[in-house]
This record gives sequence, C-alpha cells and structure tokens, in this order.
Amino acid sequence: MEEVDTGIRAFKERQRKMFDELLHEEQVLGEAIQSMEKKIEAWERQPVAAVPSTAAKTGSTKPGPRVALAKAAEASMPPAVANFQRFLQQTGGHQGGWDDIDHQAFLQLRQRFKGKEDLYSLVAARIAGRTASDVERHDNWYTEYTALLEKQKLAIQQWKQVKKGSTTKVVTEEEDETATSEADAAREKQKREAARAEQEAKRQQVLQWRAEQKEMSKREQAAAMEEQKRKSEEEAARLKAERKEHQEKLSAYKQKCLEEEVMRRDAEELIREEESERRRIATQQLGQFQNRDREALERRRAQQLEKERMEQEKVERLNQLKSQVAVNVQRDPSRLTATTAGWEERRRQTVENRSRDTAGPMLSMPHRAIPTWRQGL
Repeated sequence: MEEVDTGIRAFKERQRKMFDELLHEEQVLGEAIQSMEKKIEAWERQPVAAVPSTAAKTGSTKPGPRVALAKAAEASMPPAVANFQRFLQQTGGHQGGWDDIDHQAFLQLRQRFKGKEDLYSLVAARIAGRTASDVERHDNWYTEYTALLEKQKLAIQQWKQVKKGSTTKVVTEEEDETATSEADAAREKQKREAARAEQEAKRQQVLQWRAEQKEMSKREQAAAMEEQKRKSEEEAARLKAERKEHQEKLSAYKQKCLEEEVMRRDAEELIREEESERRRIATQQLGQFQNRDREALERRRAQQLEKERMEQEKVERLNQLKSQVAVNVQRDPSRLTATTAGWEERRRQTVENRSRDTAGPMLSMPHRAIPTWRQGL
C-alpha cells in the first residue's frame, strides 16, 4: 500500500507540473496574440507614409529618366547630404525598415538598458517578433544613421554660409558692372535670367522627380504595409492555431486526468474489496486453525497422560522385580586396604626373577663407541 500511495503522489506531482507548463505557454501565446492584434489595429489607423526607395527594390536594371533626374539632383547636393539620402534609400527610410511602433520601442529600450552587456536580448524580449540579431543589426543601422545625420546638418550649415557669401558677392559685382557699362549690365541681366530660367527648370524637374518618387514610395510603402499586415495576420492566425492546439491538448490532458482519477478510485475500491475479502477469509481460517490447534493440544495432553501412566506402571514393575531379587551385603571397610590378586601375582613374579638372576646386580651399562677425534677431550 505504501508503494501504491507513493506512486500515486509522484504521478499527481508530474501531472501538476505539466499542467502548470501548459498554462504558462497558453499565457505567453495569448500575450503574443494581443500584441500582434494591437500592431494590426495601429497599422490600420496609421496613414501611409512616404519612404524613399531605390531602383534595386523595383527590380529594374535599365536606368530611366527618373534615375537620371535622381543622379542630377544628387550631383547638385553636397556629398554629406547625398550620402545620407542614399543611405536612407538603401536601408528603408528613417526607421531602418521597422514600423513606427517597434522603432519607438527600440529607442526607449535602448536608452533604458544602455551600457548593459545583454542589451540586445533585453530589447528583443520586449519587442514581439524581433530577435537579438535583428536588434543588433538595427542598433548598428541607428548608429550609422545618427552619424550621417550629423554630417548632413553640418554640410547644410556650411552650404548656407557659402550660398550667403556668393549672393553678396554677385550683388556687389552687378552694381559695379551697372555703374561702368549699361551694355554689360544688359548682358549680365540676360545671363542671370537665363541662369534663373535654367535653375527654375531644374527645380521643376527636381520637384517632379520628388513628386514621382513620393508617389512611388507611397505605393511601395502601401504594398509593404499590406505585406506586413498579411504576414502579421498569418502570424496571428498561426498563434491562434497554436493556442487552439494547446487548449485542445489541455482539454485532452484534463480528460485524461479525470479518466486516470476514475481508474485510480476504481483500483483503490478494488484493493479495499480484496483486503476485506482477505480479512474475512483470514478470520474464517483463523477459527479453523484455532479449532485444529485446540484438538491437537488435547491429543497431545492425552498422549502425555498416557505416557506418564505407562512410566508409572513401568516404575512399579521395576520396583516389584527389585524387591524379588534383592541381595543383602555386609559392609567390610578392611577391603579398602587389602591387596588385590593382581598385586599378589606381581610380587610373586618379582621374587622368582630375582632368584634366577645369579650374576648379581648390573654395575655398568653398554654405550656406543667414542670417535677417535673426540677421544681425550
């Protein structure tokens, strides 16, 4: 019974641990589903933002007029600004390809856990759908992004200062030329108007290129949002399926536990019935054994009485026989000091041997010879 109780307790402990693990997994999946649903709702409410893209995203390898305009605009920009714009186009805009919610959460967690060794793991644990390697790549991108942004700001300030100095210089030269020659002033004015017209045409081209880029970026962003939304919905559906599967497993586990509990109770009831039957049989057999022992004891007592009676009769017969053959012998203490027949015979033989010995008593006894090397020592 102790082994059965120990086995039942161990089984209950294992089942309780499994139940706790399933509940924990269900809670984690529920939190992940809620997070994905919040993201989907945020994306649905968020307007489509313009994100620059490159020709590599469109899959086109042949340079067109848009690419030419982009190259012309990039050539007119300072190198730092061009590098920053190119970096944005290649890496997915001002958020590095991440959505606004994840990027803002990354910035807050980066500031919160700054300086810790396990920064990437801590941030990834608090942003659903992101791994430590994703956080590390995004952190490297953000470092490069801030460096290029600072260079762009510095280059824009320098460009403004140079532009301001060039404008002042041009105005001074125009005044000098106007004072010296009306013809030169007319030619200079014509050149300025031509340059202004050319600059305006370039500006219009750049504006058109920017509008086209903005429209194309909107379409690409919308497509990316749709793709992200589709992936999120698939992920949410997968998580719901996993949660449903865990719930089914939990229900099956509970049903199994109930069936095992019923089986355990049936087994305990069967054990109690068997023990009751064994006690009844033992009680019945105990009465039979007691009766048998009582009868055996009575037989042994009868045999003992019969044996004692026979012994008594035997003693009586022996006493009767002894009384019939009894011999009365008188006490004679002198017999203790009298010589025996054997001793008398021994004395007689000693006397006869001495009378036959005529050589007298033996005066010497034979010895072995002494070696020559020992003689005289």
